[in-house]
Amino acid sequence: MNFLPKDKSIAQRCAVLGLDFNQDYIGEDVKSTIVAVKQFNENLGSTTLDLGNSGTGIRLLSGYIAGSGKDCTLTGDKSLSQRPMNRIAEPLNSWGAEVSLKEQKFPPIVIKGTKLLPEFTYNLTIPSAQIKSCLLLAALSSKTKITIVENIPSRDHTERMLEECGADIKRDGNKIILDGSIEIKKKFIDVPKDFSSAAYLIAANILSKKNILLEGVGVNSTRTAFLDVVQEMGGNVVLKNIKNITNEPRADIESNAKQELKGISIQGKKIPNLIDEIPLIAIMGLFAKGQTIVRDAKELRFKESDRISLLLSNIKKFDPKSTITEYEDGFDINPSNSLDTNPVNIETGGDHRIIMSFMIASLGSGKKVIFDETSSVETSFPGFFEVLKEWYQ
Repeated sequence: MNFLPKDKSIAQRCAVLGLDFNQDYIGEDVKSTIVAVKQFNENLGSTTLDLGNSGTGIRLLSGYIAGSGKDCTLTGDKSLSQRPMNRIAEPLNSWGAEVSLKEQKFPPIVIKGTKLLPEFTYNLTIPSAQIKSCLLLAALSSKTKITIVENIPSRDHTERMLEECGADIKRDGNKIILDGSIEIKKKFIDVPKDFSSAAYLIAANILSKKNILLEGVGVNSTRTAFLDVVQEMGGNVVLKNIKNITNEPRADIESNAKQELKGISIQGKKIPNLIDEIPLIAIMGLFAKGQTIVRDAKELRFKESDRISLLLSNIKKFDPKSTITEYEDGFDINPSNSLDTNPVNIETGGDHRIIMSFMIASLGSGKKVIFDETSSVETSFPGFFEVLKEWYQ
């Protein structure tokens, strides 16, 4: 089966760097970034760029533009306009950029053309590939040198791509050092299929007792902790046909239900590598024996929605007899293991991961789910509902 979109994280980085890549199946977020980059490159004066719902696009492009020395304003839709951007503005401003935000926190991001310091060191206090990549791209466009101290590893797609394109980038212990004065070579990047999208179909296989092969999925080790969680919960996952193309590993993923699922506890250093899949893990927890515990995931409150509170309020509707405890940085779920088939209304908050997670819950339970909107799924996994209908329903 090949009906999975291209990896959003990798495609976003290709778009910002103006690299050629396979664009045959990409979500709206990536398209927004491609259009914004084209507009920025064609406009010699100050310009305003609309990034739609693309959180990755706006953060990465802000770094690249802050390093370019040009004036620019970056904006987005209602959801994006409520997402915190001070986490990129603060390091960029410490480096010599002039970046201002609405209420010192939210888009629009207004960048005034300035020169960055020739060398800059930044200690990444929260594990975030977006902050890290924003700064690496700023060094590249400003032709300056940056050292990033990364205490907990996060996604390394930017480092891999820069390395593939001949950048002067190296890792020394927990430091990433980039000399942006060395030009990168523009080349074609073969983007694998999106692991975060594949995760929903892995869960669908397990909950619906199917075994549909997912081909050519990106299996970068900074992204695939979900596979370990699935196995720890009692699912079966096998990687086949592993290849490394344009510095990114990919494989065919086989997954099925091996035994009854059991609850799991996840926290600490595992979380950054799992952040997108936590709503899905919570859903799998509803079909498991015992408690599912998540901590150290406060970052989920700053996604397209406050993903913790929205997820838990919907789970309570989906499984009214479950016992749920909410924490600032996570939750405990004790499922009832006696789901009825009554239809349930899900409040989405315009968040594609909430919608997709509850569609998987519907598959596993036979409960009909009614959403207040479903268009946000197109930003991430176009054709998601068609795939589920064709393979699982």
